[in-house]
Amino acid sequence: MKPSRYTFLIIPDHDGENKRFSFSRIIVQIILFSFFFIITGMVISLLFLTPRAIDHKSMENRYNELMGERQKVLELYRDLEQLKQMELVVQKALGTDLDMSQSEGRDLNKILEDEPLRFGYLDYIPTLIPVDGYVTQKMVENQKSEDRLHFGIDIAVPLGESVKASGGGQVVFAGMTTELGNLVVIYHGNNYFTYYGHNEKLKVEQYQYVNRGDLIATTGSSGKSSGPHLHFEIWKEGKAVDPLLYFPELNKTNMSVD
Repeated sequence: MKPSRYTFLIIPDHDGENKRFSFSRIIVQIILFSFFFIITGMVISLLFLTPRAIDHKSMENRYNELMGERQKVLELYRDLEQLKQMELVVQKALGTDLDMSQSEGRDLNKILEDEPLRFGYLDYIPTLIPVDGYVTQKMVENQKSEDRLHFGIDIAVPLGESVKASGGGQVVFAGMTTELGNLVVIYHGNNYFTYYGHNEKLKVEQYQYVNRGDLIATTGSSGKSSGPHLHFEIWKEGKAVDPLLYFPELNKTNMSVD
């Protein structure tokens, strides 16, 4: 026969009065079931929320990593300005007879503004599609999830195809990054930058001057990539702009899905 009541006796270690508590069997069962459900709820919540917290942290790290790489490129360019490398390379590449005492302190923007016709100003604006292929991913800039941000376009191409400079300018970065693999970044003056990512091999070096159409890399699948393609970005005044606005003809080969 099951007891109808349960008695709990508390005996202190030191001298003192013993305390006795008596509960009915139903009350004890309610307490035990409540405790069981509370513990079960805590375990389920922990198992459910922990992966979401990990995913959020992973997306946050990826976003910070992505923006950190771009910040590093901008810092490299500022260092380049301080060292006056840009003036020297432009002078040598264009064969000009600039008086260095007069041109000291002038960056590529100033030179292009002063001599737009002599230096072929349009050659410095991104006007050439770097590879022939199919657009498989459009630019995605405004998303609630940082994991889906995509600051340029992906162009599917076979492995080892030539990647050409979209415009003339200065190579401010050429090396390996976590996100975009073997990456080339070119500064074109007038606050224009272009990014060429996931390359197999790089054909240029940092600080090197290139003309529009010059070979700068070969296509690959380095970095975080699922297959051979070129990731191409255009930045203007510190903001990513849609390359499809500059090259509307790419819409004919656009196979991306919204």
